[in-house]
Amino acid sequence: MIAALSPRGPGLRFELFQFESDMKAWSDLTEREVLAPAIARKAEDSRISRSFAEQTRAAFPASAALLDDMAQEERRHRDDLNAACRGRFGEHWPPVRREDVKGPSRRRRVAGPPSA
Repeated sequence: MIAALSPRGPGLRFELFQFESDMKAWSDLTEREVLAPAIARKAEDSRISRSFAEQTRAAFPASAALLDDMAQEERRHRDDLNAACRGRFGEHWPPVRREDVKGPSRRRRVAGPPSA
């Protein structure tokens, strides 16, 4: 891993660059390290569903309502998982993102609904 200052936007920004050779495999992570990106993924799933709902609401209100329900369910999953993990492991979470781990958990980009 390399730490560097990069001139992005106003001022300097500190960035960490991770090399593939520094990355752990999913199978090498502890339970706590696996749960951190899982909780983050639930939050991301909720935002994606909510975004699709907003984009489709005018043309497809019933579909938008279904997507709103999906977003709410993902938030409940995230909150339940977060509460259970907090009770088991405490407040501190390791700073592990799925981008930091080798393996098949990476997502392909999903195209949104067509623009109206």
